[in-house]
Amino acid sequence: MSSIDRRFLNISIIVNGVANQPAVGVPAGTQYIVGDTPAAAFATASSNSIARYDGSNWTFTAPKTTSLEVFDISKGQLLKFTGSSWEVVASLTVPPVLDIIETGAANPATCAEGDTFLNTSDKKIYTATAENTWDSGTALTDGDRYASSTDNKVYTFDGEDFVTDTLLDGVSFYNRADGLLYIYDKSNGAFLKVGADLVRFTEVHTLTATEATAKQFQLTNSIATGHEANVLLFVSGVAQAANVDFTANGNIISWTGKGLEAIGMTAGDLFIIHYLKS
Repeated sequence: MSSIDRRFLNISIIVNGVANQPAVGVPAGTQYIVGDTPAAAFATASSNSIARYDGSNWTFTAPKTTSLEVFDISKGQLLKFTGSSWEVVASLTVPPVLDIIETGAANPATCAEGDTFLNTSDKKIYTATAENTWDSGTALTDGDRYASSTDNKVYTFDGEDFVTDTLLDGVSFYNRADGLLYIYDKSNGAFLKVGADLVRFTEVHTLTATEATAKQFQLTNSIATGHEANVLLFVSGVAQAANVDFTANGNIISWTGKGLEAIGMTAGDLFIIHYLKS
């Protein structure tokens, strides 16, 4: 079993959950945390190791205690290895969704080939097979969850009906359909894409009294030049917007004259920051 490449210590590695063996037909680059009873292609791996597929073979890497965090896209959770197990460090505000689609009680009269629609009346997903032509629909299964681009809610099917959650400004979730993170921007009524490929380093910072007064703190590393606007920053689980709520420059996060100043940060506030480091 190989040791971890030191260039990748302390970064967010994206995994497709915990598994005792891989799913069939996964693409190159797919990663898992190996479960308690490895089997099939994972039979020679140690539990808790990280399995990576290169397109033909699986390689296994042993995690280093407290130094490695991974993002589990199956649950929307950030995990850290304790030495014997993976523990949750933080979770996305909203559990992962299958897709972001239009919703309503009746299928739209007009559509383009490939469009999808969640009919909240008969509880089916419809796909347009041609212009203005819908297929016969596919019934939902218990636990299916979709984000609505129509009314900015999340619809979760419980086997009989929908449990509907109205999204609050700044909440984040993972979309399985395109493998991207999204943040809901209430002011614009839109979902903002955040490429998962930009999530590289995760840092948890507890604000000191001095930093609260100075309205800034220092990161462990410098942010890669040109990626300052791609920094993801969460305070109390709510996403903050770069250049609106805070600024990121070099290795400094600051908020003088920005949204976080109006909120009023105090000693003890917890920041979770995701950024591409230089």
